[in-house]
Amino acid sequence: MKMKKNNIVLKEGYKTIVIIFAVAIFLILFISNCLALIMLIIGFFMMYVYRDTNRHIFSNTQSVLAPIDSTVTAIDKVNGKFKIYCRVGLLNNHLLRAPIDADMTIKKYKHGLNLNPNSYKASLYNEQVTLKFEDIKVKLISGLYNTRIKKINDKPILQGEKISVFLDGLVIITVQANYELLINVGDSLTSGQTILFKK
Repeated sequence: MKMKKNNIVLKEGYKTIVIIFAVAIFLILFISNCLALIMLIIGFFMMYVYRDTNRHIFSNTQSVLAPIDSTVTAIDKVNGKFKIYCRVGLLNNHLLRAPIDADMTIKKYKHGLNLNPNSYKASLYNEQVTLKFEDIKVKLISGLYNTRIKKINDKPILQGEKISVFLDGLVIITVQANYELLINVGDSLTSGQTILFKK
């Protein structure tokens, strides 16, 4: 079991948060305290969105861990494979982590829009990336509030290790159907802790 250190706020959120608080200070000094208060509230909300957390990583070579905090919205079995659909919202923790020890490769990256991820058009037009960890695929489809998905490079990675930040959208996890499924629709997942499958 490993614990990942945290910095209270993820570095990916520094620029956005600093800009918001700088605007709030400008508003206080030159324009309106009321508008400044609104910006401060937005700033603190963004600190919550980009929060980091202490997280115990339950490493186990026989387990596939949840890659991100989310809610399971659907489970399909197609062509001998499980597909797990997970919805990530602004109130979740947004660190994307490796589900297993593996050589991570980028199978597909597509620039696109930020449509409602629950719509059919989102699967066609939204920004998305597919990551592969041996025989496991993790597909990220951006939602309405997601920022551009930061470029991810191929590399060896350890189970529970940070990959990137994903604010909002749909995550689709695909594995072979011979894995033992341990979750159900409606379950809340915790990255690095919830076991999705047993090999």
